[in-house]
Amino acid sequence: MSEKYVSNLNRLLILTMVFATICVGSVLTLGVKKGIDLKGGTMVILRTEKDPDTVTGEASRILGVSDVEAIRSSQGDVIVQVPKYLSADDVNKLARAVEGEVESVQTIGPALGRVFWESVKVAVPLALVAVSIVVFAMFREPMLSAAVLGALVLDLVDALGLMAFTGVPLTLASFAGLLMIIGYAVDSNILLSMYTVKRRRVRRVDRAIADSFKTGIVMVATTAAAACALFLLSMSQAMFEIAAVVIFGLIADVLNTWIFNAWVIREKIVGR
Repeated sequence: MSEKYVSNLNRLLILTMVFATICVGSVLTLGVKKGIDLKGGTMVILRTEKDPDTVTGEASRILGVSDVEAIRSSQGDVIVQVPKYLSADDVNKLARAVEGEVESVQTIGPALGRVFWESVKVAVPLALVAVSIVVFAMFREPMLSAAVLGALVLDLVDALGLMAFTGVPLTLASFAGLLMIIGYAVDSNILLSMYTVKRRRVRRVDRAIADSFKTGIVMVATTAAAACALFLLSMSQAMFEIAAVVIFGLIADVLNTWIFNAWVIREKIVGR
């Protein structure tokens, strides 16, 4: 498997670029929805047999708000997000209208939501810059640092594209998942770089890439198993979002570390 993977890197690179293009299109056309953590509003978790579309309609009618989102959680509850403050009377009216029980209510003010959003916009670029500096300090190779940075950016783009396509919102929980993706991608890229650039134990770069790929796939498999278990068995929306984003990031990292960055190392760094 590893030998076939290395021999088809050029073809696989095309697949990686097509996938990234689709994800960019998904972000631009569908957009990544912000959760109430980042835009402010009220999230109500209801235990009801009504389907989410019915709950959305009832919430819009009772609350006089058109921008209402309702989804069914993995635990069977309906999560309702309303972009405004709801009083206890509003929540109770909604619960009675859908013949449900209120499990929990979370409210974030719009000012606090803006503060969270500004923090998100600052934290991600700083994380990427810090990672690039660390990689350059380790390998003293500008092209390699640029390739790692490119792989990280593609990981985030792909994950955001999958979030837009599946409807997973950008919240503080899913943002934590995105930061976890950056950390995981750094590990896998450093593993690849160590095998192929700094401490290559074999003369042929293809053999070094294949050896690192074997280790990397085991890392992906073990992390994916843990993330899938959390995704299927999570009892909270936050854990569900983190697990979903981590799974998206693993898919992206296989493409961008073990195809994109491996191709750059073979063709532009070791092979030049």
